[in-house]
Amino acid sequence: TTRLSVGQYSSYFAVAIPLVTLYFGIREKRDNYYGGKITVGAGIRTGLMISVISAIITTIFLIIYYNYINPDFIQIGLALQKHRMLVTGRTEMEIAKEMEKIREIFSFTHQLLYGILSTLGIGFMLSLAFSVLLKKNKASRYSVFQHPWFF
Repeated sequence: TTRLSVGQYSSYFAVAIPLVTLYFGIREKRDNYYGGKITVGAGIRTGLMISVISAIITTIFLIIYYNYINPDFIQIGLALQKHRMLVTGRTEMEIAKEMEKIREIFSFTHQLLYGILSTLGIGFMLSLAFSVLLKKNKASRYSVFQHPWFF
């Protein structure tokens, strides 16, 4: 809460976590449980299972964060948004209308639902993409030597 202007960009770093987790999770399942090949459906199921676990962890974290670690987070975020609008020269009426919308977005319930649904939605899309990408085991650079026609 002391550097919200910097913290708004740290969420971009958080995107790397599901990317890496889903990629390596689906690859691990493909290589160790399916003999190097995985169907798109099996890859999506694997990714969704990882996403469900992530959604549960996210939900627990958000509940603890908003209630115990930083109960003033929402108010501090609202103050930052209001300050930004004041700096841009908006009128009090414009600010009041915009702040009402922002209050709804910053509400605990909205943040919790967004955390769960975005985790599952993004997890599904990434699982689909990685499942297609990892469907077949990529040939290693030495696989030509293992080909039956190689002398």
